[in-house]
Amino acid sequence: MTRGHLMSNRIGRLELLFWFAATIVGSGILLAIVASVTNAPIELGRTRYPLSQALCFIAVAVVTLKAVASRFHDIGWSGWAVLLMFVPLVDIVVLLILVVVPGQKRPNLYGEPPKFLQRFRKLA
Repeated sequence: MTRGHLMSNRIGRLELLFWFAATIVGSGILLAIVASVTNAPIELGRTRYPLSQALCFIAVAVVTLKAVASRFHDIGWSGWAVLLMFVPLVDIVVLLILVVVPGQKRPNLYGEPPKFLQRFRKLA
């Protein structure tokens, strides 16, 4: 049985962009809720509740890194390539690769090709 037999661990370029946008919007909403509940303004620099805001950013980072790893799987690379995102300047090149390079059209070690928005593509 291959690793991707039960569930595909691949996402396409559009889904990667979706997850980036969703995490930005989601983090804004989450930070607004935290600020409202704790009566603390959202400011750069000093905050009264840095732990709660840090937890929001950690959640965003985990979701984003998972999306990047799944995108690497779609182009046939190991998920460990996500470590390249921590290298300054290299991360920009890697992000461009993930957005420009199409995924593999056939199943690979990480599962079937992604089907994100497939229903809408048929209509267009």
